Amino acid sequence: MNILIVEDEPNYADTLEMFVDELGYHITGLAEEGQKALKLFRENAPDLVLLDINIEGEMSGIDLARIFQAERPTPVIFITSYDDKETFNKAKETVPCDYLIKPFDPDQLERSMELATVRAYAPSPDEDVFEDNRHVVLGKDFFFVKERNKLVKLMIADILWVSVEDKYCILHAEGKKFVIRQSLKELAEKLNPQEFVQTHRSHIVNIKKVEDIDLAQYTIAIAGEEIPLGKSYKENLLYRLQTL
Repeated sequence: MNILIVEDEPNYADTLEMFVDELGYHITGLAEEGQKALKLFRENAPDLVLLDINIEGEMSGIDLARIFQAERPTPVIFITSYDDKETFNKAKETVPCDYLIKPFDPDQLERSMELATVRAYAPSPDEDVFEDNRHVVLGKDFFFVKERNKLVKLMIADILWVSVEDKYCILHAEGKKFVIRQSLKELAEKLNPQEFVQTHRSHIVNIKKVEDIDLAQYTIAIAGEEIPLGKSYKENLLYRLQTL
């Protein structure tokens, strides 16, 4: 998950940077004033912004949050020394995911970051929220998969195929595997049917990644691996490949 940090106090900036790094997230930029923060936001498209209110320059953190939400709605967590009601009410107008008072508690910030991601990218209020250490939230073009204490961003286009083991789905990407507690049917409903097709009762493949099909052995080759092809799924797969 890509994080933008906007903080002009060196001690807090270093602390946030260290904390985010320890969680395993990627810091797309660190800014101490508004213009630099805006430039980093536009260039790097962060998934989440940790934003101080009182920063250097003409723009405040609240001003920045308004611009961010107008250009590309992005979850924002305010981290500030201001605990007065007037500042809070102004900040609230930008609809932040949280408003934390310095000195912040690392555990509280970690929970706020996780909840901010769920609220921002879950498709509906009924979407399951990380019931265990292996679950998923779907954004428009990507998944956020929870692994241990961090959220890992996986672009849907990078999924090669999906397989099933017991009650879990395994998302296979180049050199990586992501395990989520979800049925193949539930996952299939979240994938674009123009890009993904079921080829076996326990497999879904990204049809753009198919390298070859062995019609004698009923297997599909993707990234040097053989995926089973069920006889009842063959005709649909061939038809879909012809329509690409």
